[in-house]
Amino acid sequence: MKRIATATFFCLSSAFVLADPPMADVIHRPVKPSAQASTETIGFSVSHMDRNVDPRQDFYAYANGNWLKRLKIPDAESDIGGFSMLGANLDGQLQQLAVQASQGQAPKGSPAQQVGDYYRAALDMRQRDAVGLQPIQADLDSAARASGQADLARLSVRLQVSTGNSPLFNLVTVPDLKDSSRTQLSLQFGGLQLPQDQYRDPASQKIRDVYVDYITRMHQQLGDAPDVAAAKARAILAMEAELAAKRLAPLQLYEPALIYNLLSVDEAQALIPAFDLRAMAAAAGLTLPARLQVYDIGAAKATQQLLSSRPAQDVQTLLRWWVLALNADLLGQPWLQLSQDYQRQRDGLATSLPLERQAVQALTMQLYHPMSQLYVQQYYTEAMRREITQMVGHIKDEFASRLKTNPWLDAPTRAAALAKLAQVDIQVGYPQRWIDFSSVDIRADDHLGNNQRLAAFRLQRDLDKVGKPAVRERFADAGHTTPTSVNAAYDPQLNGIDITAAISQAPFYTPGADPVVNYCTMGAVVGHELTHGFDNFGGKFDAQGNVRDWWTPLATAEFKKRNDLLVAQYSQFQLLPGLKVDGALTLGENTADLGGITMAHAALHRALKGKPQPKVDGLSTDQRCFVAWSQLWIYKAREELIRARAAIDYHANSVVRGYAPLMNLDAFHKAFGTRPGDAMWRKPADRVRIW
Repeated sequence: MKRIATATFFCLSSAFVLADPPMADVIHRPVKPSAQASTETIGFSVSHMDRNVDPRQDFYAYANGNWLKRLKIPDAESDIGGFSMLGANLDGQLQQLAVQASQGQAPKGSPAQQVGDYYRAALDMRQRDAVGLQPIQADLDSAARASGQADLARLSVRLQVSTGNSPLFNLVTVPDLKDSSRTQLSLQFGGLQLPQDQYRDPASQKIRDVYVDYITRMHQQLGDAPDVAAAKARAILAMEAELAAKRLAPLQLYEPALIYNLLSVDEAQALIPAFDLRAMAAAAGLTLPARLQVYDIGAAKATQQLLSSRPAQDVQTLLRWWVLALNADLLGQPWLQLSQDYQRQRDGLATSLPLERQAVQALTMQLYHPMSQLYVQQYYTEAMRREITQMVGHIKDEFASRLKTNPWLDAPTRAAALAKLAQVDIQVGYPQRWIDFSSVDIRADDHLGNNQRLAAFRLQRDLDKVGKPAVRERFADAGHTTPTSVNAAYDPQLNGIDITAAISQAPFYTPGADPVVNYCTMGAVVGHELTHGFDNFGGKFDAQGNVRDWWTPLATAEFKKRNDLLVAQYSQFQLLPGLKVDGALTLGENTADLGGITMAHAALHRALKGKPQPKVDGLSTDQRCFVAWSQLWIYKAREELIRARAAIDYHANSVVRGYAPLMNLDAFHKAFGTRPGDAMWRKPADRVRIW
């Protein structure tokens, strides 16, 4: 929740990052991700099925029932499923690389040196404990003294440089929404410590109470008396709630018109007179361009209201808290332990992840390309890349074939859609050019300093793009598209798809395995991302990645009709008593799931050239395909996470994803012989086909 949105990616998975606990100063203990990761067969297996369940009544239980009986959420995690089990195994691979790098003598600035020394510093709790608050004391002092427009502006830049995220405003370079060939300097709001809805949702009162207790305990450690600390905590929660109330809701962020607010510097400054934009630019070493994109007008106004209406002491208390909160997981004791205690209580966890895994996950976010270079060299083969690239071609051809025969598209929209599809640039595995991190000074005894220098490096690289033609770097969105991300993603402004090296493993892909399984897992992933170019958001961008309406009114009306049906379908699925899927929020991902499995199934039969295939383990080709799809979405989660994601995640719950799209496929109903009255039955007139 602390990441600033610098670009819009539509991903296969969602990710809630869990921080990790203090542990002993060791670096050679192997990662033990979870019991399931080490003992379960991840991916398609008939042993996962429960054939005592009627697939016409509960297909998800039929496909996954035995697996679900064995699957247990690890004490230190909020959920478990295909993504997390693969992620756990991946962390083990990455730790081996990090340990090996930490024991070598690689040249300064090389990927091995940077990875190895970052890992050593992250695990050096003695050093982290010894320095205490000293690494952030200057920022704490600046926050406690900040008063006036220029002070606040300079502090914002200071925090963006040191943490990557100022709590007030951030300067970010993005491709222009209406001209993707040029860059646009964007003024974006800072991150909050809770998801937006949890500041007001009655069901989240327990989380708010836990958060207030956490703030109170942290302030007591800073030296405040208990009553003073508690009063500050209540004030901080109230101020954060004020900011959250006026921000764009997750669904509104799908509307380019709401985020593409190009204002002159004077117009932007008039929105926030309590904050000096020119002083901010000067502190960042920038000359402001003639126009700024103000990402969220409501957020800007809310920040102005807070800064102008609250006493300076309240604002200073809030800023000082944010400095501590943004850095707590990088500090020693007691700060790290208090942060871990809070996160466990918030997420309903019995324990926390080991420090070794924290270091590994931090490496994939901070040194994302150096870490990825080591990973690709060790674990990713060119044969895998070729096989997946070939499958990509088959899926793309299938999409083109379906566009040509799509019954609801008129001729002008069909031609535009085919032109856009032809220009979708799909890259597999890793980038053609790695980002050079060699200038960053990574030390074996300075964990927080390493993170500060990396944040400064990323910000400077970003601001260096201001006023220059847009250059879109591939596999470079940390946590989403880097080669060590278990994911695939479509970028509408690039009109391109990145399929990462890390996802090229079971349960998504197994080299040389049954093509039925590979097509209906990895092939469906490719189809999912392709469909994003033509969903309710991606469809607003043309072939060059610019926001432009290339649809005729007739095609728009037909598209909306089908979207509305899909929204209604998903809005009926219950996650917990009284909690249903938000069909509108998840529309784009649900459209992509439907398109992905539809195209994968069709491309599979094209690859098999219509030749009848023998049954395997008693399952026909289509039955194996749909079971493989459902097993891709094996999932269990704690109630806290289910509720949190339901409010803000563009993806439906994975359990729903494991069967809901299939109910719209004629081939699924034929494969399992569903009939009226069956729970899985959907009458033909109600089955949605979009792409």
